[in-house]
Amino acid sequence: MKRLALTALALTLLAGTAAIAAPQHEDHRRNGRYEQGHTDNRRDDRREARDDRRDDRRAYRRWARGQRLDARYRDNRHHVSDYRRHGLRTPPRGYRWQRVDDRYLLTAVATGLIISVILANH
Repeated sequence: MKRLALTALALTLLAGTAAIAAPQHEDHRRNGRYEQGHTDNRRDDRREARDDRRDDRRAYRRWARGQRLDARYRDNRHHVSDYRRHGLRTPPRGYRWQRVDDRYLLTAVATGLIISVILANH
């Protein structure tokens, strides 16, 4: 008798757990009809637009004194060797001018620390 009661109790618990684990989802916009594999295109469009805005934010950065210049901008491609032609003063020893995002940045060669920021005039 005890074994029968325990078996019935175990089956009841398993059946209840299975019912909870697989809930039925209904989309109320479709009057209760559920379509398997349906995706909300508006949600996908919003996600893509949000990702595009993040990419735009990463592309532009506002450089300021005291920040550290990223390593990708410290190479010779961004180095300004003819600083006088651009109206810039001679950099002190250990510093050099870098042109990034239409700005001239006076940075430390060893650390990339930005000492001065000047807008580039075209």
